Amino acid sequence: MAASLGDLMMPNVLPFNMSSSHASIRSAYDIASAEYSRKFINELDHKPFDRDLLKRFAGLVGAGNPVLDIGCGPGHTTAYLNSLGLSATGIDLSPRMIEHAAESFQESRFEVGDFFSLSRASSSIAGILAFYCIVHLTQDQLVSAFTEMFRVLRADGVLLLSFHVGSEVIHAENFLGTNAVLDFTFFQPFQIETALTKVGFAPVEVIIREPYETEHPSKRCYIMAHKPKRMA
Repeated sequence: MAASLGDLMMPNVLPFNMSSSHASIRSAYDIASAEYSRKFINELDHKPFDRDLLKRFAGLVGAGNPVLDIGCGPGHTTAYLNSLGLSATGIDLSPRMIEHAAESFQESRFEVGDFFSLSRASSSIAGILAFYCIVHLTQDQLVSAFTEMFRVLRADGVLLLSFHVGSEVIHAENFLGTNAVLDFTFFQPFQIETALTKVGFAPVEVIIREPYETEHPSKRCYIMAHKPKRMA
């Protein structure tokens, strides 16, 4: 799920220690899909830093090469990658979210999928975008998720991911006013960098920015990582 807190000020928010289950995450986004799409489908219009980083990502991947946009949400990042000349497919756990994406961006490709088990052959993908898709994971799930991303990437493939910086877990009982329930996990950059390095990614570049005025007041971290050109 491309689940940034974005410019969301969530009601009924409190610290919580238990991560949402896989099935409940899918259900929550199915419930919230229409409101989520309405709220976030144009968010790149107001995020110049993100657009510039996506352009850099596209340049590294190379025009025409296959890319997965994991946790694509309403499909706006997938469509933007395609506008930059990539061959992007948006993947999301929520079938309802994929329906909204396919309706909004009919020239882009979308499919329901799970980033713990991607329906792609090993070493078949040139790039992976994972904007905020790890925000519902616990720390002990990171290596499994990154291992699957590493598997499908080609040698010298590029991963660009983002997340909220911190150490808390935020529990939303009424996500976007839809009664959907979700937990949002914040990470320290070293935690993500350590997990990526353990899987085999190198080099790993860490970029941190302050939140835009319209966003939830948390720092954002972007990590650009590469699968080595030659594996030992």
